[in-house]
Amino acid sequence: MQVLTIEEATRLHGHLGPWLVLGYRVGLRALEVLGAKYSELDCTAYLPLKTPYSCALDGIQAATGCTMGKLNLKVIESRENDIQFVFKRKDDTKKVSFKLKEDVPALLRELIVDLGIEEAAKKVHQMDFHDLVVESHD
Repeated sequence: MQVLTIEEATRLHGHLGPWLVLGYRVGLRALEVLGAKYSELDCTAYLPLKTPYSCALDGIQAATGCTMGKLNLKVIESRENDIQFVFKRKDDTKKVSFKLKEDVPALLRELIVDLGIEEAAKKVHQMDFHDLVVESHD
Protein backbone atom coordinates (compact mmCIF):
# COMPACT_ATOMS: atom_id res chain seq x y z
CA MET A 1 0.00 0.00 0.00
CA GLN A 2 0.99 3.60 -0.38
CA VAL A 3 -0.08 6.97 0.95
CA LEU A 4 -3.51 7.99 -0.29
CA THR A 5 -3.75 11.26 -2.18
CA ILE A 6 -5.71 14.11 -0.63
CA GLU A 7 -8.43 13.37 -3.22
CA GLU A 8 -8.59 9.75 -2.05
CA ALA A 9 -8.60 10.93 1.57
CA THR A 10 -11.53 13.22 0.72
CA ARG A 11 -13.40 10.30 -0.85
CA LEU A 12 -12.67 8.13 2.22
CA HIS A 13 -13.88 10.87 4.58
CA GLY A 14 -16.83 12.06 2.51
CA HIS A 15 -15.85 15.70 2.00
CA LEU A 16 -12.86 18.02 2.01
CA GLY A 17 -12.53 19.90 5.27
CA PRO A 18 -9.81 21.67 7.27
CA TRP A 19 -9.55 19.04 10.01
CA LEU A 20 -9.13 16.28 7.41
CA VAL A 21 -6.33 18.29 5.77
CA LEU A 22 -4.73 18.99 9.13
CA GLY A 23 -4.61 15.27 9.99
CA TYR A 24 -3.33 14.44 6.52
CA ARG A 25 -0.51 16.97 6.78
CA VAL A 26 0.44 15.78 10.28
CA GLY A 27 0.56 12.20 9.02
CA LEU A 28 2.73 13.06 6.03
CA ARG A 29 5.13 15.01 8.24
CA ALA A 30 5.36 12.07 10.68
CA LEU A 31 6.34 9.75 7.82
CA GLU A 32 8.97 12.23 6.67
CA VAL A 33 10.48 12.92 10.10
CA LEU A 34 10.58 9.27 11.14
CA GLY A 35 11.74 8.00 7.75
CA ALA A 36 8.83 5.58 7.69
CA LYS A 37 6.69 4.12 4.94
CA TYR A 38 2.92 3.72 4.84
CA SER A 39 1.75 1.39 7.67
CA GLU A 40 5.06 1.51 9.60
CA LEU A 41 3.85 3.85 12.37
CA ASP A 42 1.75 3.81 15.50
CA CYS A 43 -0.24 6.94 16.33
CA THR A 44 -1.89 8.15 19.51
CA ALA A 45 -4.26 11.06 18.94
CA TYR A 46 -5.37 13.24 21.84
CA LEU A 47 -8.47 15.20 20.85
CA PRO A 48 -12.10 15.87 21.74
CA LEU A 49 -14.18 12.84 20.78
CA LYS A 50 -16.53 14.70 18.46
CA THR A 51 -16.58 16.24 15.04
CA PRO A 52 -14.96 18.24 13.56
CA TYR A 53 -11.85 17.32 15.62
CA SER A 54 -12.19 13.61 14.89
CA CYS A 55 -12.06 14.35 11.15
CA ALA A 56 -8.28 14.65 11.59
CA LEU A 57 -8.22 10.89 12.24
CA ASP A 58 -9.31 10.15 8.67
CA GLY A 59 -6.51 12.37 7.39
CA ILE A 60 -3.99 10.51 9.55
CA GLN A 61 -5.37 7.20 8.34
CA ALA A 62 -5.09 8.22 4.68
CA ALA A 63 -1.54 9.54 5.03
CA THR A 64 -0.02 6.88 7.29
CA GLY A 65 -2.10 3.71 7.13
CA CYS A 66 -2.67 3.87 10.90
CA THR A 67 -6.16 2.54 11.62
CA MET A 68 -8.23 1.60 14.62
CA GLY A 69 -8.83 -1.81 13.02
CA LYS A 70 -5.10 -2.58 13.01
CA LEU A 71 -4.82 -1.17 16.53
CA ASN A 72 -2.06 1.22 15.48
CA LEU A 73 -4.27 4.29 15.82
CA LYS A 74 -5.30 5.00 19.40
CA VAL A 75 -7.56 7.86 20.39
CA ILE A 76 -7.58 9.45 23.83
CA GLU A 77 -10.06 12.16 24.74
CA SER A 78 -8.61 15.56 25.50
CA ARG A 79 -9.78 19.14 25.57
CA GLU A 80 -9.69 21.47 22.58
CA ASN A 81 -6.70 23.32 24.01
CA ASP A 82 -4.67 20.10 24.31
CA ILE A 83 -4.92 18.45 20.89
CA GLN A 84 -1.83 16.41 20.10
CA PHE A 85 -0.74 13.65 17.74
CA VAL A 86 2.14 11.35 18.73
CA PHE A 87 3.72 9.02 16.18
CA LYS A 88 6.23 6.23 16.77
CA ARG A 89 7.95 3.88 14.37
CA LYS A 90 6.92 0.28 15.02
CA ASP A 91 10.51 -0.95 14.75
CA ASP A 92 12.24 1.47 17.15
CA THR A 93 11.67 4.09 19.81
CA LYS A 94 11.90 7.21 17.64
CA LYS A 95 8.89 9.49 18.19
CA VAL A 96 7.55 12.76 16.89
CA SER A 97 4.75 14.78 18.48
CA PHE A 98 2.61 17.51 16.98
CA LYS A 99 0.76 19.72 19.45
CA LEU A 100 -1.85 21.96 17.91
CA LYS A 101 -1.25 25.60 18.67
CA GLU A 102 -3.96 26.87 21.00
CA ASP A 103 -5.41 29.35 18.51
CA VAL A 104 -5.80 26.81 15.69
CA PRO A 105 -9.27 25.40 16.57
CA ALA A 106 -10.71 28.94 16.64
CA LEU A 107 -8.84 29.80 13.45
CA LEU A 108 -10.34 26.78 11.66
CA ARG A 109 -13.85 27.71 12.82
CA GLU A 110 -13.29 31.25 11.58
CA LEU A 111 -12.01 30.05 8.19
CA ILE A 112 -15.07 27.83 7.74
CA VAL A 113 -17.43 30.73 8.52
CA ASP A 114 -15.54 33.18 6.29
CA LEU A 115 -14.61 30.92 3.35
CA GLY A 116 -16.79 27.81 3.50
CA ILE A 117 -15.55 24.34 4.39
CA GLU A 118 -13.71 23.45 1.15
CA GLU A 119 -11.95 26.81 0.81
CA ALA A 120 -11.01 26.61 4.49
CA ALA A 121 -9.47 23.20 3.80
CA LYS A 122 -7.49 24.61 0.86
CA LYS A 123 -6.25 27.43 3.09
CA VAL A 124 -5.08 24.95 5.74
CA HIS A 125 -3.31 22.98 3.01
CA GLN A 126 -1.41 26.15 1.97
CA MET A 127 -0.53 27.41 5.46
CA ASP A 128 2.95 26.99 6.86
CA PHE A 129 2.84 23.71 8.77
CA HIS A 130 4.55 25.14 11.84
CA ASP A 131 1.95 27.92 12.08
CA LEU A 132 -0.49 25.12 12.94
CA VAL A 133 1.52 22.84 15.25
CA VAL A 134 4.50 22.68 17.55
CA GLU A 135 6.67 19.76 16.51
CA SER A 136 8.88 17.92 18.99
CA HIS A 137 11.17 14.92 18.59
CA ASP A 138 12.09 12.19 21.09
